[in-house]
Amino acid sequence: MSYLKIGIILLTLLILSDSFSSVLAISIYDYKRKSSSTVRPFSTDTPEKNRLSIIPGGSPYLKLDPNMKFRYLSGTYTSDLLEAASSTYSIIWEGFGIGQSVFKKKGIISGVTYDIENKSIDLSYTFGHDYTLTLGGKSVSSGTLTLITSDSEIYKSSDVFGIGYLGILGAEIGIIEILLGYQYIRYAFMELETDSNSAFRESFKDTEGLYVTGFGLVF
Repeated sequence: MSYLKIGIILLTLLILSDSFSSVLAISIYDYKRKSSSTVRPFSTDTPEKNRLSIIPGGSPYLKLDPNMKFRYLSGTYTSDLLEAASSTYSIIWEGFGIGQSVFKKKGIISGVTYDIENKSIDLSYTFGHDYTLTLGGKSVSSGTLTLITSDSEIYKSSDVFGIGYLGILGAEIGIIEILLGYQYIRYAFMELETDSNSAFRESFKDTEGLYVTGFGLVF
C-alpha cells in the first residue's frame, strides 16, 4: 500500500511538472512574439528614424534649416565734380540681418573740396524665399571729414551722426543670390576743427543715395 501511495504521488508530481513546463514555454513564446512586434525607440533596424539630424531631408524628428545668407553689395556714382561709392557686407539668419556699410564721397561744392568716409551699422529683415525683399535701417557709427575751403582753410572732424534706410530685391539661383537695391543716408559732422584760430565752421551736413548691386551665398 505504501508503494501505491508513493507511485500516485510521483505520477501527480510528474503531471504537474509537465503542465508547468508547458505553461512556461507558452509564456516565453508569447513574450518573445510581443517583443519582436514592438518598435523600440532606438532600434538599430531603423536608424534613419532614430537619429537627430541637422541635414535637410534627414530625420523626420528634427530638421534644422538655418537659411543663412552672406551678402555683398556695392555701388558707385561719378560725375564731373563728384565721386561716391558704397560697399556693404551683411549676414542674414532666419530673415534677420546685420551688416556694415562703408560710404565714401569726394567732390567740390561752391568751391569747397571735401573728402568723406562713413561707416554704418545696418539692421534689416528679409521677406520671401526664392524671391526676396529686404528692408532695413542704417545708423552711422563712425566717420571722418576733411574739408578745404577756397581760402585753403582745412577743416577736419570725426564727430558724426546719421541715419538712413535700405531696400534690396533678391533672386535665388541655387546657392547664389542676385541682388539689386537702393541705399540712402543722411549725416552731419559736428565741431569741425582747423589750425587757424580765426576760422570756425559749426557743422557739415549732407545726404546721399546710391543704387547698389551684388550677390549672396545661401546655406
